[in-house]
Formats: sequence, C-alpha cells, structure tokens
Amino acid sequence: MSRPKIYEEDRVTTAVRLPESLHRWLKATALERDVSVTYLVVRAVEDYRERIAPLGEQPAKGSG
Repeated sequence: MSRPKIYEEDRVTTAVRLPESLHRWLKATALERDVSVTYLVVRAVEDYRERIAPLGEQPAKGSG
C-alpha cells in the first residue's frame, strides 16, 4: 500500500547531485524522523523559497 497523497498538485521526478555526506545525513535524518528523504528535501526547498530575497533585492556579487 502506498503512502497517502499529501500534495494537491502533480509532482515531477527530478535528479540532483548531492555531496555524499549530505546524502548520508538526509537518509539518516529521514530514518530518525520516520519520513522520506523526498519529504525533507521538499520541506527544505519550500523553506528556502520563503526566505530567499527577490532577485532585484539581492546585493551585487563582490559587494559587501
């Protein structure tokens, strides 16, 4: 039996390259919390999306 659907929109499969140490951490953290790696990654991206400044508000590279 599959997990219940928790997202209202369709999902896509994608691949990202992660450092091995980060991948190990994700797997261990997911296991500790009884959630999937996908769940953790989606939550992290959603959190980042909420915190990232719009492009026009970012400081120019090399300044500061």
